[in-house]
Amino acid sequence: MLEFFIAALVVAVAPGPDNLFVLAQSATHGAKAGFCVICGLCTGIVIQVTLLVLGVSALIAASPKAFFVMQCLGATYLLYLAYKSFRVRAGTVKLNENGERLPLRKLYLRGIIMNITNPKAVLFALSFIPPAVKMDSPLNPTVQMAILGAEFILATFIVFGSVALLAGAVKKFMLKSPKANRNLNWFSGVVFVLLAVALFAL
Repeated sequence: MLEFFIAALVVAVAPGPDNLFVLAQSATHGAKAGFCVICGLCTGIVIQVTLLVLGVSALIAASPKAFFVMQCLGATYLLYLAYKSFRVRAGTVKLNENGERLPLRKLYLRGIIMNITNPKAVLFALSFIPPAVKMDSPLNPTVQMAILGAEFILATFIVFGSVALLAGAVKKFMLKSPKANRNLNWFSGVVFVLLAVALFAL
């Protein structure tokens, strides 16, 4: 399954909603926050693989109404995050007692919600994992999909972790500039709006 892992690395490197999401959150809140988001996204992948094994993903993809509902939910959540980011830029949100704008658990939940409300993630799981299952393998297809899902999570963590570290370094460098911080929050808000629009560009 080495070929699948290499392919997963390539997919993770390619610009997409998830790595842009990690980039925006890491640049705005720092590398630590970015890794919390990544853990949430990886948890979302676990959920997606579970839904795939249970056949739920195929049902969602086959139902235009269910798919549209997922699109609306995902877009609504992203627009909510955009609103929160623009609100921070306007100076109406204060730091908590730890000097953080957001508790790390909220960033983790952001990653989960971002993944499970993304209809493209459903299509990706259906088109990327099942074709890699080898029916002549002694391993059960369900076990194979679980292994492939684990490989994809590892590839995602490696690539997205690198993005978080780089973006976090930029955040640390610009930490002393209030104007730069406001611009980073504005950038984050714009990314969320674009991602919301992109959900309907299938």
